[in-house]
Amino acid sequence: MNLKLFDKITVKNYKSFDEIGGGFEQILPINVIIGKNNSGKSTLIDLVGFLTDNNHDFLNGGRNGIGTEVLVSTTLKKEVVSIIFRKGENSSSYYGFPSNYEYGKQFIGREYTYQIESNGKKKYVEIKGTYDDVALNDIRAFADVIKTPLTDYKICKITAERDIIPESNKGDLSLNANGTGATNYIQQIINRTDQDSRLIENELLEELNNIVKPDIDFSRILIQLENSNNYWEIFFEDAKKNRVALSKMGSGVKTILLVLLNLITRPKVERTRPNAYIFAFEELENNLHPSLQRRLFSYISAYSTKNSAYFFLTTHSNVVIDSFSTSDDAQIIHVSHDGNEAKTTSIVSISETKDLLNDLGIKASDLLQSNGVVWVEGPSDRNYINKWIHLINPELKEGIHYSIMFYGGKLLSNLTFDYEWFNRDVIPLLKINGNAFVIMDRDGKSLNSKLNSTKDRISDEIGTENFWITKGREIENYITNDVITKWLNDDHRIAMRNKKFDNDVNTKLEVNIQNIRKDVKLKYNLSKTNYSAEIIKYMEEESLKILDLEDKVKLLVSKIENWNNK
Repeated sequence: MNLKLFDKITVKNYKSFDEIGGGFEQILPINVIIGKNNSGKSTLIDLVGFLTDNNHDFLNGGRNGIGTEVLVSTTLKKEVVSIIFRKGENSSSYYGFPSNYEYGKQFIGREYTYQIESNGKKKYVEIKGTYDDVALNDIRAFADVIKTPLTDYKICKITAERDIIPESNKGDLSLNANGTGATNYIQQIINRTDQDSRLIENELLEELNNIVKPDIDFSRILIQLENSNNYWEIFFEDAKKNRVALSKMGSGVKTILLVLLNLITRPKVERTRPNAYIFAFEELENNLHPSLQRRLFSYISAYSTKNSAYFFLTTHSNVVIDSFSTSDDAQIIHVSHDGNEAKTTSIVSISETKDLLNDLGIKASDLLQSNGVVWVEGPSDRNYINKWIHLINPELKEGIHYSIMFYGGKLLSNLTFDYEWFNRDVIPLLKINGNAFVIMDRDGKSLNSKLNSTKDRISDEIGTENFWITKGREIENYITNDVITKWLNDDHRIAMRNKKFDNDVNTKLEVNIQNIRKDVKLKYNLSKTNYSAEIIKYMEEESLKILDLEDKVKLLVSKIENWNNK
């Protein structure tokens, strides 16, 4: 869509913003406002509300005895210039120009700033560039004909504190920003003959399922009157006819339902086009799992594109950065506060993104819901690494202190840890997370085998202190004789016949097993993930004392501890 409503809006001397002020450098279809609590995010929503509902009490909320100022900077367009400097009118004031318009053309494309006053009028502030003083009155008149931004829109809000609760019957169709009225709103649409119940029972339910699946799948939404208190209650049914009251469900479902009531139901009930609204939603991520956040934000993005609708989203969530940071139709505005005043920054560079994450208290990997990424070849490696980390430091938890990601063996040749490789069509892993540790199989036929070029390159880029290449042929060569013997005997009833298992460091695990028992049919490589999950049950701290395993795991644990102490 890539639409822009206007160039710049600044609010000064309001709540946390001082005389320098803050605001929006531009407006895009999706405007994400992110920052700490009490940094000034809601102030920007107040600013949007002032522009849409024309409530000029906003301008009376100045700080330190100084009145609030709202300044708009816009680029003068031909249509505006031609209203003041009319075509066809002979010039009587501007020497050397045949008409007023010929003189006025010089102002097309210039930046023009005006102030919105408490009486609703607009006052000229400045225009970039030089001009003849005799034209000043005409230049001031531009403010009168420029349309104040957002005045044609209706604001539709959802506040950070919200809930949907059982409600008594009311005749009106009103939906409040904090969720009050939502139950009665649904009840009225379902039960009133002048409303179309399919709007709730079919359309809204379908979109709700599109967001919450595969975690939940509702077959029906319905409303019931509870005789005990004469309150209406929203219920959901699943395919097995199990019925659950919304009041007994998590607040995440309530948030999604409230979003859909505003996006789907409200425009149709009010007979208003979706693109006639400004949707201002605060902290939708509250009590939503990251995967559900992504689906909800993806839905909002698609809705914005389909309906040419504009959104202002305040958030603390780093998930929103993933959702919108690469979109041409979205911008991220960082609101920060130094204890005295707030400021706003539009995030356009990697360094500004880092500042944003630091300000939110987010460590480098919170984009992946952890503080660092351990890159391994596949799921079986993940099982072993998690177990070994637990043996050294059982306090460290995957998904909290670190994440494990898969590079998929030969896919590693398409990855890089060097920003200079951007133009070589590779995937910059450090852009995903600057705290990274890579574990790779040596794969050579002997301890002295030369590493391939990809392994050498990754080692050079990430540094040897963040790189572990197995001393044996593969990670399974770190499994001790005792562990494999117990696993084969207890889980698969394969006795080793009192023969010592010889874990040749240059041979694959299933070959090592068959070297002792030629009759064993177990094919480890065909089900590595399942077998590795069985094997780790027999690992204890003593089983780390093989090859360089204990030293490498301690190095990795030390890295993870450092990631979480920054």
